[in-house]
Amino acid sequence: MKIKRLSFMELAFLCVCMILIFLVRTKYVFSFILSLMVLIVFENQLTNYKVEIKKEKKFLYAFILVFIAYMIIQIIANLVNTDHYTLNQLRLLFQVPLTMTILLGYLFKVRLNDFNWAITTKSFFIVIMIFILLESVTIVDLQTESNTISFYIKNFIQKLFYPSIIEEVLFRGLFINGLLAFHIREDKANIIQSIIFGIVHIVGYKEISIGILLSTCIQMFIGFIFGKICIQTKSLTPCILLHALIDTI
Repeated sequence: MKIKRLSFMELAFLCVCMILIFLVRTKYVFSFILSLMVLIVFENQLTNYKVEIKKEKKFLYAFILVFIAYMIIQIIANLVNTDHYTLNQLRLLFQVPLTMTILLGYLFKVRLNDFNWAITTKSFFIVIMIFILLESVTIVDLQTESNTISFYIKNFIQKLFYPSIIEEVLFRGLFINGLLAFHIREDKANIIQSIIFGIVHIVGYKEISIGILLSTCIQMFIGFIFGKICIQTKSLTPCILLHALIDTI
């Protein structure tokens, strides 16, 4: 089995991520490295050679439009001066227009069927393996909690739609494919979307600190994993599944 090598740019990006993760969340480093190794080792099994990624510039234009709406909604949510319970209710309402912004992509004639939604049995089990390794520390910590299986099933269903489907269509669907349409290399396009994906998570905080800024490296690393899976499988579904599983716990 021939293992594909990471590019120099990917190695440099991942090294920086790992150094920062070591500084802010040391206990996650080993599990993150293991999950990355699985992704690299099983890249051939993940790769879909029968489908081509649809690369169109309109995807990037649609991403910019939706991304601006996303940022505005998040900023408004943070400016609301209210208690945590009410804020959660408001954010739920904000998810509705956020979802509707996906429909704004239709202004650029972007359709959901422009993307591949298939998932193979191999990719399904590889994604599950990556999830277990990636979240092994969290899974062990959960052993001390008393949440029932039904709680996690309900949480998974909720997270499946938002943020999983929404963010995967936005970042791994529109953004990556849009960048590729401008002849940006796959490794570079993936790193760009990973960085933006990580930075976006800062908006969710009311106060910004050095620790919070550094912690975005975790989202950047996970965003890189999502992007790599999307590029290999040429499908959004494996990414959506992994995203929902991670957010569930």
